[in-house]
Amino acid sequence: MKKGLLVVLCLIFASLSGVYAQERGMGNPKAVFIEKGTRSAGLSMGWNSWDANGEDGVNLLGIITGVEGSVNLFDVGASGAWFVKDNLSLGLRVGFSDARVDVDSIRFLGNDERDRHLIREVLKGSVTCRQYLPLFDGRIIALFFEGRLTGQTGFYKNYNRTTQGKEGTYTRMGSVSLGFYPGVSVFATDRISFEFSLPLLEGGYAWNDEDSSDRADASLNHAFVRFKPALTGFNMGLVFHF
Repeated sequence: MKKGLLVVLCLIFASLSGVYAQERGMGNPKAVFIEKGTRSAGLSMGWNSWDANGEDGVNLLGIITGVEGSVNLFDVGASGAWFVKDNLSLGLRVGFSDARVDVDSIRFLGNDERDRHLIREVLKGSVTCRQYLPLFDGRIIALFFEGRLTGQTGFYKNYNRTTQGKEGTYTRMGSVSLGFYPGVSVFATDRISFEFSLPLLEGGYAWNDEDSSDRADASLNHAFVRFKPALTGFNMGLVFHF
C-alpha cells in the first residue's frame, strides 16, 4: 500500500514537471535518458576522526576550553535500482552510521566534565521511485525527482564512569518518513554517472524510548513535516549502470 502510494506520487509529480519543463524548452520528457530494463548500483562511505590532547587541552571558540578526547564518525551506504520504464526506476537504499565520542575532559561556562562517552548507531532503509527528465534531448545530463519511503532504527548511549560503574542514559530510536529529493545526474562514461541531490520535502513520525540510571524511564514521540532545502543534507554519489 505504502509502496504503491509512493509510486503514484512520484509519477504525478514527474508528469507535471515534464510538461512545464517542455513548455519552457528545458527538455523533452519523452526523450530516453536511461532505457527500460537497465539496472544501477551505487556505494558510498565516509569516515572522520578527531583527536584533541595537550597539557591544557584545546580551546574552541573561546567558550569551550580544556577539551581532551576523540571523535570518530563512520557511515556506509548502498543503493540499487531497476528501470521499469524508460527514465523511471524503482529501487532500494540501505545505510549504516556509527558515531563515537570520548571526552576525557572539557570545561564549559565554569563547569568541568570528565570521562563522558557517547555512542550512536543507526540503520536506515528506503524504498525509492525516481523519474528522470533529460535536458536538451540529450543522454548526458538530466534532472530527476525521487520519492523515498524510509524507515530507520538505532540507539543512542550517553554515559560516564563513576565509582558505581557506568551511569547515563540508553535511548532506542526509530522513525518512518516520506521524502522528496530533486537532483541532477551527469554521465561521465557510458556506464558511470555522478549524482547530486538535496532534500526538499519530508514528513513522518519518530519515537524515542529512554532508559536512565538515575531517573524514571521516559519516551518522546515526534510527528513532523519539513519543507526546507538543507545544504547540510546535500548528497553526492557515484552510480554504475549495467
